[in-house]
Formats: sequence, structure tokens, C-alpha cells
Amino acid sequence: METLKDKTLEELEEMQNDPEAIDRLAQDSPEVQDLQLEREMALATNRSLAERKLEFQGPLEISRSNLSDKYQELRTLVERCQEQKAKLEKFSSALQLGTLLDLLQIESMKIEEESEAMAEKFLEGEVPLDTFLENFSSMRTLSHLRRVRVEKLQDALPLPPPPPCIHHMKSLGILCQTA
Repeated sequence: METLKDKTLEELEEMQNDPEAIDRLAQDSPEVQDLQLEREMALATNRSLAERKLEFQGPLEISRSNLSDKYQELRTLVERCQEQKAKLEKFSSALQLGTLLDLLQIESMKIEEESEAMAEKFLEGEVPLDTFLENFSSMRTLSHLRRVRVEKLQDALPLPPPPPCIHHMKSLGILCQTA
């Protein structure tokens, strides 16, 4: 503290008894001035950062809320998707091509029997001609459609594996016999 060097002993003793003078001397020192300036700059920076944080807080809260809503929506969609997948697996396992073929063959036989029964009733005179013509024609059409579908489905299904062959080696060829 350079200003103390310039003071007389009497002035220094006076200053020792005057706390306000000591405070003024300390406040006027360059070190304290630098610290005060740093403090004010830190406060200004802190205030600026706080204001910027407050500016972002509203949109951040809205975005956070939107994200939460979207996440909940996603969870709901995932659950629905899993339910639909389970239903699809249930139906697909229930309707394998072989099962579908069996059901279609049964239905084809039923309509065939119904049309034959209708023809017999007509021949016995139990069914009038108009009713017979209307019903028999649609029954036969349905019967033929189902028969065609059964044949197409049979063609689409893989053939059962052939019976195992017993191979015998003879001089130059292979003899295959079915068991």
C-alpha cells in the first residue's frame, strides 16, 4: 500500500484509531478495485446466464411435456402392435394351408350334398320348379367354385415326401426299391 509510505507517524496513528479511514484506504487499493471489478463482471455474467436459462426454460418444459406425450403414445402403439402381432400369429397358425384345404374340402362336400338333396326333393315333387332353379343353380356354382379352389390349393401345397428308397448297387447302376 503505497499511500501508507507517504504518511507521517502521526497520520498513521490517527488512521489506526479511525476505522472508516482504514476502510477507505482498503477500498481505494488497486487489488480491492480489481477484485471488485472481477466480482461485478462475474455477477453480470451470472445474471446473463440466468436470464438465458429462463428464456429456454419455457420451451424446454413444453418440449419435455411433448416428449413425454410422444413416449406414452409410442408405448400405446407398441402394445397395440404386440396385440395385433399375437392375433396374427394366432390366426396364421390356425389357418395353415393344410387346415385351410381341409376346411374348404369339408365345405365343398357339404354344398355338394345340399345340391344333391335339393335335386332329390325336386324329383320327388317336394320343391317347386322356380325355387329349384334359383337355389340349385347357385348351389352348383358355389360347389364348382369350391372344387376349383380345392384343386388350386392342393397344387399350391408341397407334395408329401416320397417313400424312402432302398438303394442297391449293381455293377453299373443303382436299383431303387420302395419299401
